[in-house]
Amino acid sequence: MERYFLKIVPLIGITIFLGACLFSCEENRQASVISYQNIPAPEHNEMDPLKVELGQKLFFDPHLSKDSTVSCAHCHQPQYGFGENSSLSTQGVSHKPLLRNSPALINIAWASGWFWDGGAKNIESLIFGPLTHEDEMGADLKLLMSNINASTYYRKEFKKAFGIDKVYSAHLARALAQYVRTLISNQSKYDSYLSGKYQFSEKEGLGYRVYQEKCSSCHKEPFFTDFEYHNNGLDTTYSDQHEGINKGRGRITRVEEDILKYKTPTLRNLFATAPYMHDGRFNTINEVLDHYEKEIQITPTLDPSLINGVHFEMSERENLIAFLETLMDSTFLELN
Repeated sequence: MERYFLKIVPLIGITIFLGACLFSCEENRQASVISYQNIPAPEHNEMDPLKVELGQKLFFDPHLSKDSTVSCAHCHQPQYGFGENSSLSTQGVSHKPLLRNSPALINIAWASGWFWDGGAKNIESLIFGPLTHEDEMGADLKLLMSNINASTYYRKEFKKAFGIDKVYSAHLARALAQYVRTLISNQSKYDSYLSGKYQFSEKEGLGYRVYQEKCSSCHKEPFFTDFEYHNNGLDTTYSDQHEGINKGRGRITRVEEDILKYKTPTLRNLFATAPYMHDGRFNTINEVLDHYEKEIQITPTLDPSLINGVHFEMSERENLIAFLETLMDSTFLELN
């Protein structure tokens, strides 16, 4: 019996580029055919609407997992910025808590490394991590590809998208990577402000100044991340347990200077992506601000800008939170 699969620059220069061509989207929020060429992608996997459509179907299909119960979307849910509202997910096939918080998938096509520690060099290779991990989707690639090739539906879809008669795991990863690259958030009040279509309130404007003064060194506009790795003073110790996963970037580079450094997450859709940090230890924005103000742990690799902490007056907190609200993008959070 055939197995069934679910069918379903300077800032001003960057801003003009994003607004004029890169972020032009259709009503369903997938990048238009015209704008595909502006989404960064490797030469061997250039953006194509048919591959994106296929990737979307695969992303929401639980039959890719070991027991046909877990899709990519189980841990990367649209309403949470394609992340998850739990510290350490238990949504995988083993139902064991994962060792890191599920990162939000927002504008990640412009990153230069993926996972919290940059362990993946491209999105195509990233796909195989959660797909095959025993505590996530737990798929056996050989069996999975056998099932896909046995599916009349998917054979037809891959033929249409790639022009192939036999589907290999590389095709699966490329389709998924294409869909993930189109998860673009650019319809917030902040974006409207940049295009002259929205005027900040007094509190939002003051909060914007607080952000620029105290947050922008790592959370750079317009992506609100520098896509780099920093030690932001969370811990003083680490171990070799679980392949040294709590060493942060140092786990990958094996360089002492990178110990306890993690990728800067975006501030876009911040209130939908809680809890916060690589292990989801903070539940609220105020807890995060408390950390930066009075809980910084001093270690040799600590980011120099945090040595004395970051002080926020109560009014500055309120104004900053008002500004961060302008980074919310309801249309992005309603994608499916």
